[in-house]
Amino acid sequence: MFEFEECPPRKGTGCSKWDNQGGDYIPMWVADMDLPAPQKVVDAVIRRAEHPVYGYPVLGKEYTDCVVSYYKRLYDFDLPAEWIVWVPAVMPGANMACRMLGGTIMNNIPMYPHIRKLAAETQLPRLEVPLRQDENGRYEMDWEAMETAIAAAPGVTTFVLCSPHNPVGRVFSRQELGQLADFCCRHGLTVLSDEIHSELIFDDNVHTPFFLVNDWAREHSITLTSGAKTYNIPALPMAFAIVPNAKLRQKYQAFIAGLAAVPNVLAMEAFRVSYNECGAWKEALLRHLQSNRDYMEQRIAEMPGLHVTHNEATFLAWIDCRETGLEDPWRFFREKAGVNFNNGVDFGCPGFVRINFACTRAQLTRALDQMEAALRARQG
Repeated sequence: MFEFEECPPRKGTGCSKWDNQGGDYIPMWVADMDLPAPQKVVDAVIRRAEHPVYGYPVLGKEYTDCVVSYYKRLYDFDLPAEWIVWVPAVMPGANMACRMLGGTIMNNIPMYPHIRKLAAETQLPRLEVPLRQDENGRYEMDWEAMETAIAAAPGVTTFVLCSPHNPVGRVFSRQELGQLADFCCRHGLTVLSDEIHSELIFDDNVHTPFFLVNDWAREHSITLTSGAKTYNIPALPMAFAIVPNAKLRQKYQAFIAGLAAVPNVLAMEAFRVSYNECGAWKEALLRHLQSNRDYMEQRIAEMPGLHVTHNEATFLAWIDCRETGLEDPWRFFREKAGVNFNNGVDFGCPGFVRINFACTRAQLTRALDQMEAALRARQG
């Protein structure tokens, strides 16, 4: 019913992924999909665009109902509508929350670069603690290292969580999230949970929204998400925060007043239709992404010196290149393979690259073929 083996050419459309690379590469970097958005979204945006008046919109009850229905459908939770706070997009929402809370921002690494940039953007201190890998290479939080780090860094107020995790593809269990809640409770931290990948879950993994972990998590968190990643509509930004604690919510709303304008009318249509009418499309997308993941993992496992973390979620995979001996694997793959990844340095981890496998199988195959050829040519 839904096909994911063709994508209209994007080069020359003013998109960052293809037109902002500094060269002619296969782009496997920016976290949008080289796949068309749902046709229902396209049709709805066109219908609204054809109305010749683009006046001020009303962000009415039907949009709040989209979010309430979403949490009921996915998590069987009756979300109180008053917990919802509209924000321009996830990262601006996190930025404003960090400014409101002040103090030092804490996060793990590797970490999505825009979370790492929050400190510079807000001019606040940052504390970063590496995740650890178990014997199977699966990433998890290093509680001992986190305790040691925070003991030496007074003034930490905020823990920024990426759940599911970008770039390591983890779906944190409810138990792990409970341990994080306990850690943050002991140290008086508020949790900002970026859950923008929460619908992109593979196999039998189960995502738990942070505010549903326990009573403490509900009262000391701001959860941020949108349909941008799942429905490939990041250029039509519209997001929301879930803030159950009334005092925290009122403080947040007061802080962002005047900074969070209503979204544009096209974004509103894309949001409404994505959340209400694209469930079957999403399920087909997940099958395609999971197939790409399996193919990508099998191919990379055969390449000399590379190891890829198994993705439980997201369309972004984390490749360990350290055994290749490459001083700069990102530059090597650009120059020798003609493939553009994200540089692990930007995630706090040199020696790694991040691959975006949300594309056609043909594009993914071409990129992997060129990677492998470059590595084997280097071996001689």
